[in-house]
Amino acid sequence: MAATFAVVDDDLASQRMLADILNTRGDVIAEFSSGQEALKYFESGHRVDVCFIDLLMPDISGIEVVENVLSLYPGTLFVMISQVEAKTLLAKAYTVGVEFFIHKPINRKEILAIADRVLEKQRLKSALNLIEKSLAEIHNPKPLKVKKTDEAMIKKRFQLVFADLGILGETGSRELQAIVLRFRDSEEELLNLPLRSVYQAIAGSEEEIQSIEQRIRRVIKQALGNIALRGSEDFYDECFERYASKYFDYAEVRDRVLELRQKRTSSARINIRKFIIALYMDVLHDI
Repeated sequence: MAATFAVVDDDLASQRMLADILNTRGDVIAEFSSGQEALKYFESGHRVDVCFIDLLMPDISGIEVVENVLSLYPGTLFVMISQVEAKTLLAKAYTVGVEFFIHKPINRKEILAIADRVLEKQRLKSALNLIEKSLAEIHNPKPLKVKKTDEAMIKKRFQLVFADLGILGETGSRELQAIVLRFRDSEEELLNLPLRSVYQAIAGSEEEIQSIEQRIRRVIKQALGNIALRGSEDFYDECFERYASKYFDYAEVRDRVLELRQKRTSSARINIRKFIIALYMDVLHDI
């Protein structure tokens, strides 16, 4: 089923441009020129997957709309757009539940990248809900049919992902693989344990934990650099589109691409847990 979008912006030109861009990623089923119109729409029982909304509007602010809608439909994802860059408003937007904040003027590539990112987050949430449901069913007294794990398929999936990311054969990639396999039947632990405890699960000793963390951080940073290089050369590169938003935070990829284009030393941060969870889902999903 195609993703559904709503657009809320009192600037009709921006509203139309956003709708045209988002229609390439799903269906824009509602457009509004004021916060009150949008709020009435949601309060009447309508829902969308993602809402792109202006921060400042004549009647009520985008932040007020977000607060009210999320109280009704917590699963709705919001992307906020504005010409202002006030840090207090930005902090408030993230506090009430906005996923991303985009500054005008609207950039097609940025809108598409963020739309892909929030839709991927939605898919990940759905997958995690299925995991939680499966964990709840563990207590079901009915006998469960256990599907045989295809070890060859798992190995092949690891190789394909690592090859695409340019880290096949690296020491850190072998340790990432060990973590995924160690927690293959313990998804909830992988999601909630501190990263040090995750490393400890594959470490031979306490002294080895720091070395594992360093190797994993180094190989993920290498993967980020490889993917960012593809994006800097071709924003529509197949591997860039597949991995950039799924394995890394949008800000990480953007900063690394800018560093490559400006030939600056890398200062991009990495989200290790996001990378591991994405790898886990890619390798073990449907196995």
